[in-house]
Amino acid sequence: MSLLLLVHLLTLAVMMGLAIAAALGDVKTYRIPNTISLALLGLYPIYALSAPHAVAPLAALGVMATVLALGFAAFSLRLVGGGDVKLLTALSLYAGPGLVMELMLVTAIAGGAIALALMSHQTRHALASALDQVGSRNLRNAVLTDAIPYGLAIAAGAIFLALRLAAQAADATP
Repeated sequence: MSLLLLVHLLTLAVMMGLAIAAALGDVKTYRIPNTISLALLGLYPIYALSAPHAVAPLAALGVMATVLALGFAAFSLRLVGGGDVKLLTALSLYAGPGLVMELMLVTAIAGGAIALALMSHQTRHALASALDQVGSRNLRNAVLTDAIPYGLAIAAGAIFLALRLAAQAADATP
């Protein structure tokens, strides 16, 4: 394995780790720190320069701008949180035009599954009871609210994206 490919794969692993950290923070506090989205943006040049396949940074910036504009509109209508928009916007840079729709689809499916699970009164109260038993009152209270930590769904999309990008890198390596 070449050093460049190793750097590329490590970049994807860090991208996944940052998305998972955002999800965990979202579950705990319903906040996604700006530092995570900024770290993803700062990591992108390393990703693009180490990619063993063609990356179109200008097209990716166009995709990112579109996701940001649509996300801002959804945020203005109070449909999503600002941290969710920033995280998804940063991840869309990596997806670029070739994978952005897959990223959105996986994120939407994961979000729907999470919403369905939390809609069930029994599931919500069973989860809250379990969290109460382990002494996690903040998480228990979060589960009992109507809000959905969409960072979890975005992290699922990010994991899918990282795996797809790693497969592309492996296919492009001689």
